[in-house]
Amino acid sequence: MTEALNNLIAEYFRRPQIPKESDVMNQILKSNCTVRMRSYVEAGCRLHYQNISNINQLSSSEAGLKDHIKKAKTLLEELECLVENVYGITLTSSLSALEVSDSHCLDNMPSTDCCAMEEDKRADHLDMDVSLVTVMVMVRNMLKLDYTMQEKIVTALSLKTPASELEGYCLMWDLRPYIDDDVMRLAWNMCP
Repeated sequence: MTEALNNLIAEYFRRPQIPKESDVMNQILKSNCTVRMRSYVEAGCRLHYQNISNINQLSSSEAGLKDHIKKAKTLLEELECLVENVYGITLTSSLSALEVSDSHCLDNMPSTDCCAMEEDKRADHLDMDVSLVTVMVMVRNMLKLDYTMQEKIVTALSLKTPASELEGYCLMWDLRPYIDDDVMRLAWNMCP
């Protein structure tokens, strides 16, 4: 178990081995066979201060990722409140518009053409509001899924994480599979 752990840790901090199969490299190693060079090769081509630096950078990166997740969660909660408020306001205004439209048309029976035009305008405005809220809900849901993915990735990171898994995490982070570009474009186009 400890050997496997040591191998995983070494994977992170190992520098490329010096290729001894090459004739040129073999000659360089033989001509510069100093104590320092030998100890460097025996140590697996690693320098202690670089290992310490790598661990410090890893720790700093981990703290930065956790801070990113914390800020993203706060923004997502704010967006959640905003979407709920907009949804409530749109629903209330839609119901009010329908009530006003019904009462206004009943009061003015003779002028049905005017009433129909006003009703069409209100319906168009109502459709636009409902579309905007729908897009906001879709964006919120996509961002929530993206946040959940990022949170799972950050909590899964450790020194035991194999390099191939890290590459997969990086790929998923960059691809953002839950974000639909067409919906995002539509959302930006709807912004005044």
